[in-house]
Amino acid sequence: MTRTLDPEKLLYGPNPRPGLVAVELAGEDLCLYARQGGRITEETVKFEPWLLLPPDLQVPAGAARVETLEGGELNRLVRFPGWTVWRSARAELSRQTDDFLGPPSPAEQFLTVEGCALFFGLHFEDLVRVALDIESSTLDPTAPGARVLAAALRDNRGREFAFGVKGEPEAEILTALTRAVRELDPDIIEGHNLFAFDLPYLTGRAQALGLHLDWGRDGSPVRVASAARQYRVGPKAFRFVPVRVYGRHVVDTMHLVQRYDAASELESYSLKSVLTALGIGREERTTLHWTEIEAAWEKAPERLAQYVLDDVRDVGALSELLLPTDFYQAQIVPHPFEDVTGGGTGEKIHSLMVRAYLRLGRGVPRPEPPVAYPGGYTELRAAGIFGPVVKVDIESLYPSIMLAFNIGPVRDPAGVFITLLRVLTEQRLEAKERLRSARGPEWAYWNGRQSALKRLINSFYGYLGYARANFNDYQAAARVTQIGQEIIKDVVGQLEAAGARVIEVDTDGAYFVPPAGAGPDFDRSLVEAINRRLPAGIRLAWEGRFAGMLALKAKNYILLTEDGNLVVKGSGLRSRRDERFLRQFAEEAARALFSGGPEAAAARYRFWLEQVEAGALKPEDFGRLESVTPKTFTSPNLRRLAQAAAGRHPGERIMVYQRADGSLAPIEAYAGDEDRAYLKRRLYDMALRFRPLFSDQAEFDRLFPKPVAKSGRPEPAEQLRLF
Repeated sequence: MTRTLDPEKLLYGPNPRPGLVAVELAGEDLCLYARQGGRITEETVKFEPWLLLPPDLQVPAGAARVETLEGGELNRLVRFPGWTVWRSARAELSRQTDDFLGPPSPAEQFLTVEGCALFFGLHFEDLVRVALDIESSTLDPTAPGARVLAAALRDNRGREFAFGVKGEPEAEILTALTRAVRELDPDIIEGHNLFAFDLPYLTGRAQALGLHLDWGRDGSPVRVASAARQYRVGPKAFRFVPVRVYGRHVVDTMHLVQRYDAASELESYSLKSVLTALGIGREERTTLHWTEIEAAWEKAPERLAQYVLDDVRDVGALSELLLPTDFYQAQIVPHPFEDVTGGGTGEKIHSLMVRAYLRLGRGVPRPEPPVAYPGGYTELRAAGIFGPVVKVDIESLYPSIMLAFNIGPVRDPAGVFITLLRVLTEQRLEAKERLRSARGPEWAYWNGRQSALKRLINSFYGYLGYARANFNDYQAAARVTQIGQEIIKDVVGQLEAAGARVIEVDTDGAYFVPPAGAGPDFDRSLVEAINRRLPAGIRLAWEGRFAGMLALKAKNYILLTEDGNLVVKGSGLRSRRDERFLRQFAEEAARALFSGGPEAAAARYRFWLEQVEAGALKPEDFGRLESVTPKTFTSPNLRRLAQAAAGRHPGERIMVYQRADGSLAPIEAYAGDEDRAYLKRRLYDMALRFRPLFSDQAEFDRLFPKPVAKSGRPEPAEQLRLF
C-alpha cells in the first residue's frame, strides 16, 4: 500500500539524527559521529546497502531481501547484508547495464533511506573547524631537498599552533602537527589549495620519512584518493584529487572561491588577492613572497611563524564567509559533505526526489533521453548610449512559474517535485523574514539558511532538463521556458505601451528608458501597474535606476550608477585574463563615452597606444593571469605557458607576459622586453568591443585606427592568442 507523507516531513524521516557530523564505513557496519553538547559521540549501526532494479533484471547473488515498490520502472529495492557484497553485486551489474540506481557512497545510501542529513539541528558555529597551512622548500615532495619548513593550525575557537619555526626537524614537525589535529578534534579541516598542494605534500613527506599522518577519528592515516574527480562551475570543469580523513571533512577554500566566482570577476584565486577582493583582507598581516620563504626560515623564524599563522587566520575568515551556504544545504540534502561542496545542483535535487519516493514506498522512473528545448527570451533591442535607465526583474521566474502553473515531471505521480519546491520556498520566505530582525549569530544562521535554500530552489528548473535525472521531463522544462518567454514579452509590451523604450531583455528582466518628462515615481508606479496584470504568483520587481547604459550586444553592457560607479556585464567585456591596462582603458573609454562622447573615448585610446609604444607600462599592467593545470605541462598547445610555469604546480595562478621574441615568461623575469606590437593589437581588440555604438564604420576607424606595424602597414586584423 502506498504511504502518504505530510509535505513538511518529505525531507526527513522520524529520526533525523540531530548533531550528526560524519558517516563512515566501519567494516560491514557504519560508524556515526555526532556532536552533542560540545562533545563527539560515536555509534556503530548495522546497515543494509541497497540497489533499485527494474523487474526484468536478475537480482544479484548475495542479496539479503527484496522489496517490491509501487509503480516506477525501477521498483525493486534490493538489500544486501554488507558493503563488500554490495560492491561485488554493483560491479557485476555495471558490466551488464546501467539500468539501476544505487549511490556509490555509504553515507549517501544511509542518509537517503534513513531520512536524515548531516549537521541537522546545528548552527555553523557549532562545528569545530581547523584551518591548515604549510610552507615547503619545494613544490614536489619527492624532489631533491624537499621538506616541510613550517606548518600552522588554527581552529574557529581561536586556538592556534605554529610548527617548524624554531628549527625543528621535519619529522618532529609532522609528529607535532598530527598530535595537534587529534587534540583539536575538528569536524572540518580546511585550507586554500589543500587538495592540490598542502595535503599531498604532507602525505608525500610523511611517506618519505616513514611516518603516518594518523588524523582520522579512528586513528587511520590521511588518504589521497587514487582517482581524480571534477566539479563544475557553470560551463567550466575543475579536476582535483580528493584527500580523505576518516570521520572528518576536508574543504578546499579555493574550490569555494571558484564557485563563488562563477562570473569570473576575480583577478586571482590566491588567498591574499581573494580576501582583498572580498573586502575581508587585513592590512596588518605579514606578507612573504614564495621566493622568500626559505630565507625567512633560516634567518627570520619569528616572521615565518607570523606568516603561516596569518595564512590560517585568513583561511578561517574566508571559510566563515563562503562555507555556511554549503553547511545549511547539507542539513537538507542526503549527501556526504564533500559532495555538497563539490557536487552539481542537479544531483542534489535528484537525491531529494529519490529519498522521498523510497519513503513513500514507490519506485522511480528511468531518465528520459535528452531532447532539445528552448531557452529564455534574450534580445538587444537597441545598441548605443542611453540614460537614465531602469532595471526590472521578475522574482524567481522559473520556480515561480512551476509553482503558479503546477509544472512538474509528468512521471512524478506523488507530486513530490512541486511539494518539495513549495516547502523549500516557504522555508526560505520564513528565513528571509526572520533575517530582517535577527542580530549577531542568529543573523548569520538565517542568512546562511536562506542562501542555501535559494540555491536549491533555483536548481529545480535545471533538474527537469538534467540528462541523468530519473525524474527529468524535457517537455515540462520547455513549457516553463515557453511561459517565461510569454510573461517577459508581456512585461516588455506593457513597458512600451506606457511610453518606455526597452533596451535589453534577458530571460527574466529588462532595461528600459522612461519616457521623456516622466516623474521620479514613474517607473515604480509602472511596475506596480504591471504586477496587477501578471498571473498570480508572478511578481515584477523594481531593481534599480542607472544614470547611463552602454548597450553593445546581447548580455554585454556597461551601466553607470547614479553615484558614478561602473557595472560591467558580459563575457565580451570583462575577463580576469585581460591585461590590467586593457581593463583600465575599457573603464576610461566607457566613462568618456558617458560624459564626453566618442572623441573623448578616442583620446584615451591614443593615450594608451602612446604608453605602450613608449614602454611606459608597468609589468603588472600588461601581465596576464593564467591557471596552472595538469594539462599545462602535457598539451602541445600550451608549451609556451609550460615554459613560463616551470616550478609551479596545478591549482596555482601565475602572471605571465609575452616577450618580443614571442615566448612567454613569468612577470618576475621581466627585462624590458615586452612585445609592444602584440600589446597594441590587444588594445585595438578591446576598442573593437565598443564598435556597436557607432553606426558609421568610417567614423569608428577614424577615431580608433588600427595600429601600424614598423613596416608602415596596419597590423593583422585577427586577434592573436596568448598561446
